[in-house]
Amino acid sequence: MLAQIWRVMKKKVIAVLVLSLILIFALIGCDVKLEKIQLAMGSDTKLKTLILTDIKFDGTSADDVRERIITSLVKQREPEFIAINGNIVNAENNGEVMKKAVKFIDSFGIPWATSIGELDVKGNTPKKKIVKILTDKSLKNSMVLHGESYEYNYILEVVDTKSSIKHLFYFIDTSERCSDELVEWYTNTIKNISFKNVDKKGNMLKSEVFINRPLPAYTENTDAIGSNGYEVSVWENSAIFENAILNSNSTKAVYAGTDNLANGAHHRKKEILFAYVISMAFDSSMKGTDYDMQKRKVGGSYYDFTDSSSLDSLSSIKKLPDDFKESVS
Repeated sequence: MLAQIWRVMKKKVIAVLVLSLILIFALIGCDVKLEKIQLAMGSDTKLKTLILTDIKFDGTSADDVRERIITSLVKQREPEFIAINGNIVNAENNGEVMKKAVKFIDSFGIPWATSIGELDVKGNTPKKKIVKILTDKSLKNSMVLHGESYEYNYILEVVDTKSSIKHLFYFIDTSERCSDELVEWYTNTIKNISFKNVDKKGNMLKSEVFINRPLPAYTENTDAIGSNGYEVSVWENSAIFENAILNSNSTKAVYAGTDNLANGAHHRKKEILFAYVISMAFDSSMKGTDYDMQKRKVGGSYYDFTDSSSLDSLSSIKKLPDDFKESVS
């Protein structure tokens, strides 16, 4: 009798253990969910934003130069928000380099956020751990994933002094092939948030997209391609995302990186701005015809996001320390 009871109980215990393990693994695989935080415009109804891309901290002495350039840009423009288009690091020990890099960025005391670039996760530390570094509680100013999210894509809401939402900033992970699920998430959030915040004139809420790898529309920028003679590094399968953007009635601008010789070139398609951010990238190979210090810009882009932004005032800023040439020679 006791043996029979034990056999029944044993099956139940095993079943409970199996269900518990399934739940544990499911939780491990869940998206990172953090407290929602909104970006607030100043009393002048502006959000002064410094946009950086392809910083590529690599753990070498050149990182000192990168830090001086960023420090100069911050002092020059005094931004209220720092948006990074990914590729913060480019190192085999990407985890350790990322920890130092974000600690430096956080030290300015300015809210910041970043998209995930393919170089950020191209090392011995996998993406999930890189994201944990980006969202570590010790970083007091990181806004990574502090909004509605899908996997490692997320939205930050920009509000005015009356707490009314004026912009949606989409930070998109381009480290992997673009998926139908991402496009569906983007489209649904545009509907769910923008449609609910139509202004008195019937205009939908404005949104902007920050990505590292460019979309197919960037191949139409003949000025950038013709002047520098490179091929656009189009994000795989991203035509579906671009099509969703073009039909969103919400997204007004896309900011991209990766193609570092594009020099901040930008153009419009269906009135949407497709802009390259001035790149921070440099290394010892950028010399001669590939790297002309008189023509190649190194720095970032700057923009004042307001409640009535026309997106015509995007400006490029260039800052080279005096010892920059020697540092990369």
